[in-house]
Amino acid sequence: MECAVISAMCSTIAIGLWGRGSANQASIDKAPVELVNLRTNIEIAGVDYKPILDELDLSTYWIATSEPTEPMLSALNTQLASLSGIFAEQFSLETFAMGIQLDSLQEQAIIIDVSASKLGQSRLIVTLAGSLPDEELSQPLAAGIYLALRRAHQADTDLLEKLVSHGLALNFVESELKPKVLYQDVQILKPALNDAIDLAKKALKSGDDLKAWFDPVTHDFIDNGTGLKLAYYLTSQHFNRYPGSSAANTFSLDADLFSVNLAAPVKLSHKSAQYVRTSDVADQVGVSELTRQASDFLGSYFLEGWNQEKLIALTFDDGPSSYTTQILDILSQRKVKASFFWMGLNMQTNQSIMERALSEGHTLANHSWNHPHGRELSDQQLWQEQVLKTNELFQDSLGITPRFYRPPYGEISDEQIAFLDEKGMKVILWSVDTRDWNSPIVTSKNISDVMINNHHPEVINLMHDAGGDRQSTVNSLPKIIDYYRSQGYRFVNLQEMLGISDRS
Repeated sequence: MECAVISAMCSTIAIGLWGRGSANQASIDKAPVELVNLRTNIEIAGVDYKPILDELDLSTYWIATSEPTEPMLSALNTQLASLSGIFAEQFSLETFAMGIQLDSLQEQAIIIDVSASKLGQSRLIVTLAGSLPDEELSQPLAAGIYLALRRAHQADTDLLEKLVSHGLALNFVESELKPKVLYQDVQILKPALNDAIDLAKKALKSGDDLKAWFDPVTHDFIDNGTGLKLAYYLTSQHFNRYPGSSAANTFSLDADLFSVNLAAPVKLSHKSAQYVRTSDVADQVGVSELTRQASDFLGSYFLEGWNQEKLIALTFDDGPSSYTTQILDILSQRKVKASFFWMGLNMQTNQSIMERALSEGHTLANHSWNHPHGRELSDQQLWQEQVLKTNELFQDSLGITPRFYRPPYGEISDEQIAFLDEKGMKVILWSVDTRDWNSPIVTSKNISDVMINNHHPEVINLMHDAGGDRQSTVNSLPKIIDYYRSQGYRFVNLQEMLGISDRS
């Protein structure tokens, strides 16, 4: 592998490209340029870039002081075209741009330099020699793009974060590009793995954990591959632990969720099946049908978490509304993370509530545009009129695109589940229905009693923060929280319970 240097930096609302070696790079980091139209010429710190390869979803620019040769441009287009499609299917690319420039003196091997990452911005710069190398660039380029996108959500400032980021990138290249041979060796024998885990644990405990693992100049692993092998192992174990998880849909997860995999050996205790603990409801999908779909669509459709930990995910449908504010107040006071499945119609007039929920670490998810009976819709109608339309509002309002969808009334066909899975959406139902939607009858005591009487490992419950009088729901929360904590449960949002990113 020769003739390219890749460097990634990251931000949520702004994108910048910089000239490699520019004396003004520090000032760029402090004040990144905000771009509205990625297909226009841009200038940063006196370095001009102009768009090339406009047909790609990966926004690509060439330094304006030189011109790519036709053979180089053709080779770049070939390398990037397939990657563009792969990333466009899996990720939101509104805040990503890649700059390419020529350095005829560059003779180093391909290096992915992630030292200058900045949380919230996805940008990648590639410096090429006078001609592209004969060997395939797709694998290291894909890894570099993945790392840049991950750093839009998670900065890697310690050893665990760097291990997770690099491990996810390697798994992504392997799963999405399906190479005959992965460009990095990831196989490690058990004695060497155990030694690497022990070293990593000691380094993390000491707090001085980067010097022995990374070169301070190149920021590459300096352990002859052991670090990359450990990184690959840690993330592969995560996928074994969480059905439905993959490198594509875990890219924004906090590295702490992978730390359990440093406890060797990892013992998995998956449930044999998923169930709804509460009984059937008249005129709604039967519990047996929900159980059947959970069994048939393992990893795509969830009633509860698949492991045996004492976790609970509080979930709320139909908002946002004024009740959401009351719920958020209680969750904040009790330091509880939850998940909200919201309708597009209600999101149009509750921007401040949405921003608050996102800033406080709750999962925000899709509950359709206007609460239809979903089985009456075709796959395309459900997607275009309900799911995509709501996701686009999330993106416009908050800059996120949810990966989780809860069908109104629990109604969804097998074909629709499979269709949404192809779009990267996971269907989330519940294991305990509090019946709080029946507000004329159900009291706060009824709600808390149902929750207390149906506790089990990795609960996903059903509650509501809009759609009627939800004061009983609000009033029930303190008792529910106190009970589950007394039983040793931990409250988490859905992405932590399922080990899958809640956004793309």
